[in-house]
Amino acid sequence: MPKAILVVDDNRDAADSLAMLLEIDGHDVTAVYSAPDALKRASELKPAVIVMDLGLPEIDGCEVARRMRAMPELEGVRLVALTGYGRDEDRQRTRDAGFDHHLVKPVDLDELGRLVAA
Repeated sequence: MPKAILVVDDNRDAADSLAMLLEIDGHDVTAVYSAPDALKRASELKPAVIVMDLGLPEIDGCEVARRMRAMPELEGVRLVALTGYGRDEDRQRTRDAGFDHHLVKPVDLDELGRLVAA
């Protein structure tokens, strides 16, 4: 079933590429490239899934996730962290911030597809 997805990454090429791959699977995908835009667009779009890089320059992805979890209009959104860090401490940090899932770059597209479809 197609889902509304927000992809957040300050690396435009990475965000746009991931968005295109998700669109091929039939999803309605919006890509943004900054933390402020992520907060604004998430509030407007109310996506089912947000896939977010942690290394955002203005506000890190964990803080953005905390702010999103405090937004009533985003209740029930699935937050997926996408990062180059995969240690146990990194996974704990994303859980504490409110992420539902933690994926390590380069992303396994099959795994991401399963998370989005669930």
